[in-house]
Amino acid sequence: MQHSYSPQEIRLATEISDTLGDRDSMAQHLLFVRRYNEDFLRETLAKVMAIPESQIRKSRAALYTFLINQRSRYGDARH
Repeated sequence: MQHSYSPQEIRLATEISDTLGDRDSMAQHLLFVRRYNEDFLRETLAKVMAIPESQIRKSRAALYTFLINQRSRYGDARH
């Protein structure tokens, strides 16, 4: 099954992965971009980037993924 992403989706996923230093997870970022509202993704990214590196246990990318999954369970992240 092939996914066809728009240039805007690719651009946003690339921006997020570059900001997080997580190009290895580009497929996951593309899925997030397709599934969730851009404002929600940018808000979550801003929160993650505002946390000092010393306070992050694993990585910014892991925290970002965790927060996306946490908030989406409550239904506030859908398009």
